[in-house]
Amino acid sequence: MSAVLRVSALNVEACLVNTTIQPYRLESGTAHFLVSDCDFDDVPGQLQDALAFLSGHAADIRWMMQTPESAATLDFAREAREEGFQYLAFPAVLVQLAGALGIGLEISLYPVHAP
Repeated sequence: MSAVLRVSALNVEACLVNTTIQPYRLESGTAHFLVSDCDFDDVPGQLQDALAFLSGHAADIRWMMQTPESAATLDFAREAREEGFQYLAFPAVLVQLAGALGIGLEISLYPVHAP
């Protein structure tokens, strides 16, 4: 899984009854949704999938985010390479949509193990 939306809320389970999307994992008041299963090195694919997911499920996400205690993070996975400069730029449209839905953006770097 290369991009995951995590939504934490009081009684998140009750919110899910009224949504069309279902998490792949529900743990300690947090629902985990698969946003992209592109490879770690396919960042453009992850970003495209994320934009489609947020656009397609905006009403459900708003429903889950309706309580003041709700928090959400969209986490992108990427390989942490030791070579040179690295960056990940988020398109403005994704930042704007995520922000409007109350979703923070995050990057998780995973170490690459050389053979």
